[in-house]
Amino acid sequence: MKLFEDDWGVDNSPIDETEITTTILYFSPQELKEFKKLCKAGIKLEFGEAYQQKGNLSDFLLTILKQRYENI
Repeated sequence: MKLFEDDWGVDNSPIDETEITTTILYFSPQELKEFKKLCKAGIKLEFGEAYQQKGNLSDFLLTILKQRYENI
């Protein structure tokens, strides 16, 4: 095998059809600090021990919004 060989073999992993989009949120510096602190605490509570694997801001916000407002 050569040091810079770029034959990685066949990739049999499932196709990831994730489409990345963005949403901009506007905060003052103090609001941003509070937002990050609350989200970090909420992610740990919401996702438990798996928060580092499952817990991202998008999933957390969507989970909370669904719980509170999905059936309105």
